[in-house]
Amino acid sequence: MINLSKKLIIIVTSLLLLGCGFQLQNSANFVGKLETLYIQTTDPYTVFYQTIKRQLVGNGVEITTERAAAEFVLTIHADESDQRILSVSGRNTPIEYEVYYLVKWSLTKGNQVIIQPTNSNRFQDYTFDQRQLLGKSTESRIIQESLAEDIVQMILVKLNQSL
Repeated sequence: MINLSKKLIIIVTSLLLLGCGFQLQNSANFVGKLETLYIQTTDPYTVFYQTIKRQLVGNGVEITTERAAAEFVLTIHADESDQRILSVSGRNTPIEYEVYYLVKWSLTKGNQVIIQPTNSNRFQDYTFDQRQLLGKSTESRIIQESLAEDIVQMILVKLNQSL
């Protein structure tokens, strides 16, 4: 009896969600808005560049290798990531770090500036233990990738709203 009522609740909830038009949406829908894009950067090997390129291609945007062939140009003015010490122990050894990621970017179409140069940044801290050096360096890299992903999502939403 209890199993049947749980199943009934799940079915009714699913039908209500489907009936009201609820659906998961991607952060970007560029169909008909952003067909071709050139990404101007000084370093195409950063975590941010690789992430935004992958996300744009996944959303149907063609990334061109020649500026003249692109309808829009996404300029990455700055792409920085590092970490800094937040706190130290009584023995003056680091016990907490902050990883940050900063991207300054703009969007143009021909000679028209669509989005002025904008700073997008994210910060996250983590505890550090010298005895777990390998694991903590991996944690730092994973945090950096996560921060880059967050910035990419913010930029995709802004691009989608501006186009």
